Amino acid sequence: MALSLCCAVALGPRCLLSIPPLPDYTERGSIMLGMVNPIRATSTKPVILFSKHPDPRPCVIFRNDLYKSILALLFAVKEVNESPYLLPNITLGFQMYDSCFSEPLSLQATFQMTSGGGNYAPNYNCEPQPIPPAVIGDISSSSLAIARVLGLWRLPQVSYIATVPSLSNKLEFPSFLRTSVSIESQPRSLIEMCKKFGWTWIGIFISSIDYFQPSATALTREATKNGICIAFFETVTYVLSKEKIPVMIENVRRSTANVIILYCSPAEVYMIFTEVLQQNLIGKMWIGIESWFTTPIFLQKQLWNILNGTIGMAKSRKILPNFSNFLQSLRPSTHSRMFSIQQFWEQLFNCRWAVDGANISLSSGVGRDSPACTGLEKLVTDDLTEFNDPTSQNTYMAHNALYTIAHAIHNLLSCKPGQGPFAGNSCADKHDVKPWQLLYYLKRVWFLNTAGEEVSFDANGDIHGYFDILNWRLKDNRGQYEKVGTVSNFSNTGPELFINDSAIFWAGGPGKVPLSVCSHDCPPGYRKAPQRGQPVCCFDCVPCPDGMISNQTNSTTCFMCPEDQWSNNDRTKCIPKVIEFLSYGEPLGLVMASFSIIFSVTTMMVLCVFVKFRDTTVVKANNRNLSYLLLLSLTFCFLCSLAFIGCPSRLTCTIRQALFGVTFSLCISCILAKTIIVVIAFKATKPGSNLRVWVGSRTALLVVLISTCVQVFIILVWLIRFPPFLEPDYHLLIGIILLGCNEGSVVMFYCTIGYLGFLATISFVVAFLARNLPDSFNEAKYITFSMLTFLSVWTSFIPAYLSTKGKYVVAVEIFAILVSSFGLLCFIFGPKCYIILLKPSMNTRDYLRAKT
Repeated sequence: MALSLCCAVALGPRCLLSIPPLPDYTERGSIMLGMVNPIRATSTKPVILFSKHPDPRPCVIFRNDLYKSILALLFAVKEVNESPYLLPNITLGFQMYDSCFSEPLSLQATFQMTSGGGNYAPNYNCEPQPIPPAVIGDISSSSLAIARVLGLWRLPQVSYIATVPSLSNKLEFPSFLRTSVSIESQPRSLIEMCKKFGWTWIGIFISSIDYFQPSATALTREATKNGICIAFFETVTYVLSKEKIPVMIENVRRSTANVIILYCSPAEVYMIFTEVLQQNLIGKMWIGIESWFTTPIFLQKQLWNILNGTIGMAKSRKILPNFSNFLQSLRPSTHSRMFSIQQFWEQLFNCRWAVDGANISLSSGVGRDSPACTGLEKLVTDDLTEFNDPTSQNTYMAHNALYTIAHAIHNLLSCKPGQGPFAGNSCADKHDVKPWQLLYYLKRVWFLNTAGEEVSFDANGDIHGYFDILNWRLKDNRGQYEKVGTVSNFSNTGPELFINDSAIFWAGGPGKVPLSVCSHDCPPGYRKAPQRGQPVCCFDCVPCPDGMISNQTNSTTCFMCPEDQWSNNDRTKCIPKVIEFLSYGEPLGLVMASFSIIFSVTTMMVLCVFVKFRDTTVVKANNRNLSYLLLLSLTFCFLCSLAFIGCPSRLTCTIRQALFGVTFSLCISCILAKTIIVVIAFKATKPGSNLRVWVGSRTALLVVLISTCVQVFIILVWLIRFPPFLEPDYHLLIGIILLGCNEGSVVMFYCTIGYLGFLATISFVVAFLARNLPDSFNEAKYITFSMLTFLSVWTSFIPAYLSTKGKYVVAVEIFAILVSSFGLLCFIFGPKCYIILLKPSMNTRDYLRAKT
């Protein structure tokens, strides 16, 4: 009584808008669903002057292309009601309205369903039937209006045809879901397909219609994000493009882009292809989108040569099992109140209904001489024709829409007390289900449909659905669509693309994928260098520099090889660097090692000669012991050069300069001692000289010991404070690791060389001053020449040492050691050996006295 009073007050005549109710088609069931579907359209929008009560909007144009989706809803309801597993003992019914492609009529139908009858007061229902728990429908523009109203009470709406991206906004449309894929997914899918086939240089024709503008933005954004450049971007306006289209197509002809995406309406696409045909433009690959790729454009035979091999996207076109049987058993008499069933029948069988004995057509396009419709005609169809029917995609989505609601209701009714998802683990009241409770289950629904495909929604209410990639081809003088792939699992990481390349028919021939790039790929070993003022897809291929590689096609950078590696000739991989040092195996090292051994053996032979003839006058007159020591030190000087040859190690790096410095200091000290002894001996012969006490081996030993110890001290400081160490040099020579010794301290190295120069200079000065002493066996002149040679060699060594690189630095030092040592051997001991071996008559005391 209270409820009736409330309804009487709330819905009094003065509180209602006087709008005649819309006709509906209702089939009763335990649970009644609402359906708002586009079936017919109006030819023109009436002009309302408000001088009289506005007439109802005329809906007279039958849309046969969408009617099969209405039949798919009937088929799905029939399947659910006959299923022993889904909603057992419960029947689904529905209340269907024709939206007439009109937002006002869609809203009126929504109010009529949610108010329980002809009184339009949403959320008030005084009729016996309950408010539908969910609504199926409508197209994008109408769904926006319906979703705003139903979202107020969180009443679920499931659309199978709305694709506008804004409906994914759950803050604005919290109760909207859809089994069709949002058009915003198409740009990402198209770009993925371009990436798949290597099309990085594409053209775009975009419609100026507001419906396509968000997709235009998304398409350019996705292209930029994925490194695909747009060669041209043309906006197509149907009214103004008759003059512009020829210019646009001419631009396409001149462009190097061979792949063009047509993001337009069917009418605009037809206008574009008409001009393409007129200009005889061939060799371009046209990419279609869902809005036109499955439209009657492909029925125009004059366009078949242009469209042959075209690839496009469409909503998933799975075959519904037994749907063809349902269509074959369909009779108008069983659904006599169904919207436009007679018009559907007329267009399907090209017949006319008999009304009062006369054949009267209820729809346009039926010939006057067409036979009468009997209602017993049988639809001849099979799964193949169903799949190639462009309307099958909407059929499949409509079927999924009803099944999602059925599964959500089934899950809601299957809830066990204490295990529910609501407060206190409660379940919904099965006799008073709230819309938001069903919405909870709808958002989480998951099932395998009758085609074997998963159906579920993401957080935005969009189906985890699929696009089919279709290839249109001519076969046996008839056109048909072939499914060659799918795009699925749209997420933040992007769509997953599956394409069977071998199944695609290309206009250029089997396997001849069209090429659409601004610049050809850069092979490994090269990098891409952008062209000034051009998009990133236009570039030059620049070879990688030495020491850098690129091992991938179209690499943007070259990568530096590790320190111990170098690039190969193709700059495609890093190979180990050649380790270089002065080795015994190469000619230079072999020659120097040979000379070192030969000279050391020669020196030992000279020593043997001196030992053998030790009692002769020449040997005794030139300080025999110093000569022995000098020859031994020269031998070690020659041999120490071997420490500089071969693979350096920590030990050789430490000792080689020390050996060189000590042996040469000993050698020069012996020569200095010889020179000093000669001068002292001459001065001591004068009467009353006090130098006689200095003539003897003690003086020589003292000079040698002091001179050598100074060098030993310098070297010890060097080895303790700044020890040499093994150091590979990766950068001195290209592609080579120079394995050498770091001297530790350049200052200490030159101190060692400088001290040798200091000793040699003193020896040279003293010998030079004593060169004319009247002594037949005076060797001061020979020492002068030897010291002059020594100083010349080591003076030349310094600039040569500083100007050479790599192993030749070591070679220069070895050369200086060998030449300076050989000079000492030749100038000091050459004349003596000549006398001892070849002129023994001169090697006598008598000859010396006679000469004196």
